[in-house]
Amino acid sequence: MVAMPQSQLDRQLNRFSRSTSGWLSAAATARRGLNGGWRGRIAVAQVARALCGVLLAAGAAAGAGAEAGAGAAARASAGPAVQTAAAAPTGVEAGTLEVAGGKLYYEVAGHGPALVLVHDGLLHSVTWGEQFEAFARGYRVVRYDRRGYGRSPAATAPYSNVEDLLALFSALAIDRAAVVGCSAGGGLAIDFTLAHPERVRALVLVGAVVGGLPYSDHFLTRGGRLPATPQPQELKSAIEYWAVSDPYYVAADHRQIKERVKALFEANPQNFRHPDRFQQHPPGSPLAQLPAIHAPTLIVVGENDIPDVHAHAGAIQAGIAGAQRIVVRDAGHLVHLEQPQLFNSLVFDFLKAQR
Repeated sequence: MVAMPQSQLDRQLNRFSRSTSGWLSAAATARRGLNGGWRGRIAVAQVARALCGVLLAAGAAAGAGAEAGAGAAARASAGPAVQTAAAAPTGVEAGTLEVAGGKLYYEVAGHGPALVLVHDGLLHSVTWGEQFEAFARGYRVVRYDRRGYGRSPAATAPYSNVEDLLALFSALAIDRAAVVGCSAGGGLAIDFTLAHPERVRALVLVGAVVGGLPYSDHFLTRGGRLPATPQPQELKSAIEYWAVSDPYYVAADHRQIKERVKALFEANPQNFRHPDRFQQHPPGSPLAQLPAIHAPTLIVVGENDIPDVHAHAGAIQAGIAGAQRIVVRDAGHLVHLEQPQLFNSLVFDFLKAQR
């Protein structure tokens, strides 16, 4: 593993903070006023896109050394009320947790140290199917649907994803856990760790993004495949695009995985439809606060993921001292779905080293 000296990390993050502070404030203000679901999230990113080129280059450069080390190896190797829910899979405890102004569906399996799985911004907790069973052989594994996804109803009042996750920890009597988050779920894992560091034993970030680092035009348009200005999109077209056409969400040659993702989208259209106007975001810039994270951190990125995600991975690695970054060959954004055996092995080995 090639690590960047701490002084260099500090200088890199200070440059990020100084150059973006005004933009981050404007973006946060705009974001709180949006209500357009995933299209709204794309619109928010456009507030700061004028600085993207500089930030993305810096983020990618910050992680280049570690990618050359660990990445090469990966390429070579390939209190609240709780209600019991019906139709739980065999050996799995399922329930619905009452949270402020809403409910969260969750599942728990296995025994041992706690491990919590946090899904991305399009699929819900079912995305962790290949991990839930495997990790339950050595851990007490929890997966849940965030508000508006899967079996959790959409929010009808202001809420915080960070506080929802804390409520889940409390309800399930989890003192500390390893938290595994994908994409936006990785961003939530970072936010949660910053807010409640004593509750996080280790972090695994899969194609994660971090608040405070804006997106490029290439990301916003998915390489010119979507309009620069978000347009209303028919549900069927949105599902077809994200499941089949987008070359980054799932790598282009993974046809069976694409069909599986499409079937999950079609069975759960609410994942696209729920508004996020009630979602409250943590104060400040998570990007600038990354040095405050001391939990052992593993960053996993698919080599075919969109360049912005690689830049975010580099920025996260630059900010968290000792973080490891691995680039997985023949995978897009959903590494855990596309390369489950390799992903599970990487996570098992990483967590075993932390015990």
